[in-house]
Amino acid sequence: MNEATDAARMAEIKRRQTLLFDAFSHNGVLGDRYLGKAMDAEKKIGEIFVGTYYGHRILTDAFLDFFGGTLIEQIELNNKIGWPQEDEYYVTCLMMFLTMFRSVRASEITSVNSYPLQGYIIQRSIKDQVFVLCAAASGVASFGALFGWEGLPEGQSPEQNQELIVRNRRKIEGKIKDQLIGTKSNLKPETSALLVRLDQMFNVEAHRGLFSLFRESHKVLVEHKLDVSLAPPPDALRDTMFVNRATETNWMIHRLIPYMRRKDTPANEEWSKKWKLLEDHFRWMVESLGAIGKDISPAFIEFIDAKFKFDATTYYSEPETTEPKRKV
Repeated sequence: MNEATDAARMAEIKRRQTLLFDAFSHNGVLGDRYLGKAMDAEKKIGEIFVGTYYGHRILTDAFLDFFGGTLIEQIELNNKIGWPQEDEYYVTCLMMFLTMFRSVRASEITSVNSYPLQGYIIQRSIKDQVFVLCAAASGVASFGALFGWEGLPEGQSPEQNQELIVRNRRKIEGKIKDQLIGTKSNLKPETSALLVRLDQMFNVEAHRGLFSLFRESHKVLVEHKLDVSLAPPPDALRDTMFVNRATETNWMIHRLIPYMRRKDTPANEEWSKKWKLLEDHFRWMVESLGAIGKDISPAFIEFIDAKFKFDATTYYSEPETTEPKRKV
């Protein structure tokens, strides 16, 4: 691209930006007529959410600080003494934890800005990530199997077999879900049924935002509340859906956090104390739901104690695989 062409392109970009600004600005501010008011409302509604669920905010921020701190300490340790060479999938595992941290942060950011159900949608993805990582930590499946890489035709690269990889991944994810909460979970039948129903609730909102759609439609058509706003106002049902599921999902992640640590991680008594302190608070929060008659409380406690048998003494170990080592 020569200078004349570059200058012409920049001029065209500037012209188009000016057109948009002139058409949609108000009082000299782009989007101030409608978007700006929605953004102001989001901030106020988010402050109400944080104040109402202050206990959730304290526990979540403490958990994320511990989660993030453990990640950074592991990365710094790897950079200092070298990343493990004998454990083929350790780096993949650590990056899975990093992905989960960012996903949890994204869900929390939406919740404190008046969009908890959008955070709830992200929670569905986090739950899937947690289930897969739990399978690896429990030795249910190797990382190769979890990513659909095992069983590919010999001599062919993953890029040549994307459809097979997707099928393999869906198959193993179904197997994991069945073993964790389904018919092969060995949980009480009523526990399994409740956990499956809650899992399906994720899909109602994640697919086309149907819960939000029908709830807003009900307010207009049945309750005749016609003061519809762009930003969603406080809603106890909607808000507690996010808070309760986020607490449960974060507890699952907390049980898994020790698994990110390599076996030669230096002992740290303060780290172990903090892990146990958070563990106690997560259990207390879920037990509190039972105190107000929520069936999910004993069901979820049964589930996490049966399927997430990890504690502060857990370290990373490579799940077994039937496949030959990949060439790096």
